Amino acid sequence: MSHRPRRYRAPGVTPLEVWNLSVLGRELWELLSAPRVEADRLAGVPEAGLARRLMPGLLAAVEVLVHRHAVDAVWLTGGLLCLEDFQPALAEAAQGLRCPIHLAEAPRFAPVLAGLRLLSASAAKPLALDVGQTSVKCVSPGAPPRVFERDVTALPRLFIGMPRPADGHHIPAAIHFIAGALRSFAQDAGATASDGLCLALPCPLDDALLPGGCTYGWEGHAPLVHELLAHAGLPECGDVLVLNDAELSAEAARGEPRLAGHARILCLTLGFGPGGALLERAAPGG
Repeated sequence: MSHRPRRYRAPGVTPLEVWNLSVLGRELWELLSAPRVEADRLAGVPEAGLARRLMPGLLAAVEVLVHRHAVDAVWLTGGLLCLEDFQPALAEAAQGLRCPIHLAEAPRFAPVLAGLRLLSASAAKPLALDVGQTSVKCVSPGAPPRVFERDVTALPRLFIGMPRPADGHHIPAAIHFIAGALRSFAQDAGATASDGLCLALPCPLDDALLPGGCTYGWEGHAPLVHELLAHAGLPECGDVLVLNDAELSAEAARGEPRLAGHARILCLTLGFGPGGALLERAAPGG
């Protein structure tokens, strides 16, 4: 079975560019990101205080985006939610906010598990990968989920606006890391002949799967998805749905019972940097 990658456009989901949203005199990623947490750790902030320091940026962004997009609920996923005391810090900071904020119960894996649900009707042995800028999350039915951490010494972060290596070696290095994670997980999960794959990438994507900017530095590299699949060595991968990681977070929101009564939901994924999407439903529960 040959690869059939295609851009997946979920009904009612609109990607939002939020990483550079101007809040509190800064761009949002400077206030709400893994680099911010790393800087605070280096400055001696205790683990129990890290989440609290993210709250002013998060609440300022939520207030702007709730007003801008007229949403009636907010949905959060991503690795930053795993910080110690994130939930109580948010509950305290969000007092008086009229729009409810819901946190995924499995914040790192909620989006990628939603990827499996997208394939459930068409694939007997699906795989789902959520490629983040710090790690790759992988799930398949009947196998324990896995996280493959990015080695930034071998694969340095290339921030948007930074020069890219002239020889372009960073692109095959990124492909080697992500394809290797997919191949290793598929072998461990006994799913080397998977008949469906959901692949979420941490960057904008057009309908031709041309990737935009992120810290892997692969913007404009048209054959990215095809090269990832070829290097993963899964000859029977079948149908491949490709989308942005925040859009996949919105798919997790679509299946969340606590959000069933809401029609317009702001979905934010908080990891290396913030990503966003808007989920619109014709009627609550739809």
